[in-house]
Amino acid sequence: MGVELKIVRELATVCVTASELVAIENLLKGELTKPAFIEQFDKMANSIKECYGISIESLETWLAMTTETEFCEQFDAAYAHHKATYLSITNRPRVASERAYLDYMLLREFKETQTAYPLLKLTFARLDEFIDKWITNDAWLAMSIENLVKMLYRFLTEVSELKQKDPSDAFTLYQTLMVALRPYCTLLESNWKVLEEPIAEATV
Repeated sequence: MGVELKIVRELATVCVTASELVAIENLLKGELTKPAFIEQFDKMANSIKECYGISIESLETWLAMTTETEFCEQFDAAYAHHKATYLSITNRPRVASERAYLDYMLLREFKETQTAYPLLKLTFARLDEFIDKWITNDAWLAMSIENLVKMLYRFLTEVSELKQKDPSDAFTLYQTLMVALRPYCTLLESNWKVLEEPIAEATV
């Protein structure tokens, strides 16, 4: 499997988790309105949301280069900066995930989570599985973002090397991946903003 496909696959995986979290949030907030519960849920979601912000942050510079002229003028400096800083990004999703798990454990102390009401019971089970698989024990969300960041660096290195020989071919290779990533970034950013809204309202 080429590195390009792996990058797209990891981003698609991150998008799926964001969509799942939004669905859980909508179900729970559609049934539960206790301010303290909502505040704690938003705190947990805010920690997870940081992971999505990291994903977008890792890609936004590259997605902004849409023409060959921009690529030729901006890529080298952007790549040098990325090379010097990308390793500092890789641990951030795990730190955010650890904080999200602590927030989740506090959420589980609310009596609302012990409900026998079928819709809520099923939704809390869905949340439990999400946290277990993607945030804590398997930590698939953090792992997917780490893989995305590392493989993006590998891809950019290949592009940088090709650019020294043939800038036009390098741009063609580069742009092919960016075109593939844009729909997933749009979806991820949309879900990320949905998760951000209740948090912003709570802090007003």
